[in-house]
Amino acid sequence: MCTFVLIAHWLACIWYAIGHVERPYMKTGWLDNLADQLGKYYNDSDANSGPSIKDMYVTALYFTFSSLTSVGFGNVSPNTNSEKIFSICVMLIGSLMYASIFGNVSAIIQRLYSGTTRYHTQLLRVKEFIRFHQIPPGLRQRLEEYFQHAWSYTNGIDMNAVRDVHLNTT
Repeated sequence: MCTFVLIAHWLACIWYAIGHVERPYMKTGWLDNLADQLGKYYNDSDANSGPSIKDMYVTALYFTFSSLTSVGFGNVSPNTNSEKIFSICVMLIGSLMYASIFGNVSAIIQRLYSGTTRYHTQLLRVKEFIRFHQIPPGLRQRLEEYFQHAWSYTNGIDMNAVRDVHLNTT
């Protein structure tokens, strides 16, 4: 989340810079639209005219968050070519961020279920062994209980292999 917010902040700063650089030449950018919406018009002879820094930053951050999250309500929209190109880049960055986030979450979930899958696979092998060799019911129950106890103790880790690795490294 912190990385997402930091990237959104940086992109908001770039969005503001694009609007600020183009504003004297093109009166159709997002900063002029914001000034019209707020009723705080630019006066070229007054450097402090137009929307406040707070209004511009919040609007720029709002735009980048809505673009990164692919919500994009359209109430702050790109009008100039530079703004449109930047918006395309923000959308691509947002899609890459979502792909990496969902990929990592999927990998975490897969790791959580891999142990359970291994347990059920091994238990199925034990049951097939019991059925194939026609083990009597009393011994069958003891074998299944032993497997369950051993699994809960070792979590499926081969303790002999761990011991052999330890002995070979010392």
